[in-house]
Amino acid sequence: MNDQDLAALIQSCRTGDRSGQYKIYKLFYNYCMSIATRYADSSFEAEEIVNDAFFKAFTRLHLYGGEQSFKAWLRKITVNTSIDYFRARQRQAHLVALTSAPDIGGEMDIIEQLTKEQILQSVNKLPPAYRTVFNLAVVDCFTHEEIADALNISVGTSKSNLARARQKLKEMFYTSNQKMQKG
Repeated sequence: MNDQDLAALIQSCRTGDRSGQYKIYKLFYNYCMSIATRYADSSFEAEEIVNDAFFKAFTRLHLYGGEQSFKAWLRKITVNTSIDYFRARQRQAHLVALTSAPDIGGEMDIIEQLTKEQILQSVNKLPPAYRTVFNLAVVDCFTHEEIADALNISVGTSKSNLARARQKLKEMFYTSNQKMQKG
């Protein structure tokens, strides 16, 4: 879809056109789902995040001014909706505290041998607090100050959760590498 067609579709959505909303939903659903899946505990929760993100986007479409691409604007809404879901889960559970493990060297060699799917599966196995901070910092390029503000945690907690997430991933990658070498 070209920029003019998308702009016309967005304009139709601003007037409340349901068919235009459905077309935008279909057009960007997989994109938003790929974002939400990184933060969600299940595919059901990812679908909830995506649906909430689209609801927010359609009800706030009057705020979209075109300074950035629509896709970038929708991405921000999806990430922020994911953060909202994380906050809701955190009210029900405490941050997971893992004991620190010894540093496992050679991480780049291990990572180079893993597929994208194996890396994503490992990230999805992280505890929610670690996974959320990892995604915000590494994938979405938030600063620790932005993460702390978004999640209502201290900057130190953000840094600690990122360090623990990385350590946990190193352990998973190391284990995966050991299995590949034996198999």
